[in-house]
Amino acid sequence: MKKNRKKPFVHSQQTQGDSIFLEKKGPVALGTGLIALDIVATDRPGMELRYWAGGTCGNVLTILAYLGWRTYPVATLGDDAAVTFLLEDLKRFGVNVRFLRRSPARHTPIVVEKIRTRGSGAPRHRFVWTCPACGAWLPGYQALVAREAREIAKVIPTPTVFFFDRVSRGALDLAHASAERGALVVFEPSGIRDERLFREAVALSHIVKYSHERLGHLREAATYPSPFLEIETLGCEGLRYRIRDGSKAASRWREIGAYSVEDLRDTAGAGDWCTAGLLHALAAQGVTCPKGPTEKEIEEALRLGQALAAVKCRYEGARGAMYALSKKKFEAAVMASLNGDTPSRTEEGADDKELGNFIKSICPSCNRRG
Repeated sequence: MKKNRKKPFVHSQQTQGDSIFLEKKGPVALGTGLIALDIVATDRPGMELRYWAGGTCGNVLTILAYLGWRTYPVATLGDDAAVTFLLEDLKRFGVNVRFLRRSPARHTPIVVEKIRTRGSGAPRHRFVWTCPACGAWLPGYQALVAREAREIAKVIPTPTVFFFDRVSRGALDLAHASAERGALVVFEPSGIRDERLFREAVALSHIVKYSHERLGHLREAATYPSPFLEIETLGCEGLRYRIRDGSKAASRWREIGAYSVEDLRDTAGAGDWCTAGLLHALAAQGVTCPKGPTEKEIEEALRLGQALAAVKCRYEGARGAMYALSKKKFEAAVMASLNGDTPSRTEEGADDKELGNFIKSICPSCNRRG
């Protein structure tokens, strides 16, 4: 573990009994990156259009809040119709929106996920980045301004975890400030845009998690700094990880297979659940510096993350299970996955016209044309 860190992996609160949900005031997670309004449309009969808070950072922090954490996303969003839906959804799950600022000079990011059933019956999702009504690009991610990040860094609560999925000077300033307060720094990149900032982000992070599909080449790239824990996700095949302790060479890569999923509906967001489960389990285990978590503790934490992801995959949308199941049923489904069982899917299709009408109501380009 890097010597300039003040005590990552510090939280000592245990989960209550065997429950995955914290009943007492939980640890603190701060994060910045993609926080967007997710719009989920499927062709299954009877399924309505759904619009939820999303984006990688938005999902991870909302899942942690659902599990009992105190979470604080940091971003500047638009002062528009989309942000109203996004903030309402975050508040529903107890996310603290204190550091989500609204600016008329920006637009809230919008991500459209369309899920279609193939001839074989298997679902397939794709993301749509343009408005179906006017054809304009939907608003995307805009980085946190460094000046705003420095101001927020002065008043943030002491975090157990700092999470980021996009690199910018503002994000790195917040990561540095969080690390100085003892936070575990977690970086989950989707790509490399600025090589210099990316390298700085990896050097600062304790955990770096990426997908083989997008950044698999990092696994063999000796030129990048080495985080304590490196995780490469492999889709339906599971994941692999390796540990570095700063004084020894990296451990060999170890693979963990994915849990089987019957009645698969959607894989989008599974990685976000895996990340949240990993962090949740590490915090609950109360592992501490200087050694960090043991390999057994890491593997147990990753197993919880994969079990959460397996339950998620039976529901449409990145966090669909949170809306379809009560906490009691959700927990039962997770425990069933951990025990090797296949829980039954219970649930308490929007057409293209409905999708187009809704997006038209929040699309900045459509509204400018009046």
